[in-house]
Amino acid sequence: MADVVDRYFDAYNAHDLDAVMRCYCAKPVAVGPGGPAEGRSEVASYHTGIWQAFPDVHATVLQKVGDGEATAVAAVGTGRHTGPFPLTTGEVLQGTRRYVSVRCCWFFAVKDGLIVNQQVFYDQLELYLQLGLPPSRPGPAP
Repeated sequence: MADVVDRYFDAYNAHDLDAVMRCYCAKPVAVGPGGPAEGRSEVASYHTGIWQAFPDVHATVLQKVGDGEATAVAAVGTGRHTGPFPLTTGEVLQGTRRYVSVRCCWFFAVKDGLIVNQQVFYDQLELYLQLGLPPSRPGPAP
């Protein structure tokens, strides 16, 4: 089952949307800090959005662990922020020209050799600080 995950990262790093989408089933779900992307068009849109914000983004796989139809990947994502990047607050950060290097973890559920569910987690504070955003402080309790 890890073969499709290897193909996914090869295609992701090549920014080859067609090859990336060939790794997914007919109705995939991808979940990240911005929320879920459901269906092929939303998943494709998620990838093109990342590539627009970070045109040279590259994921270096550090470790991959598989167990049947589940695969976990620890990686480092690197790239220069030159395009619009939607923040989890709903705002869009225009290109800062800053280079980022962020640790991340992907979890893949695979069925019949295709990704049916993908979840990605990364240290948002680490990313936001590298992009020059101030850390948010919790406000007073209502």
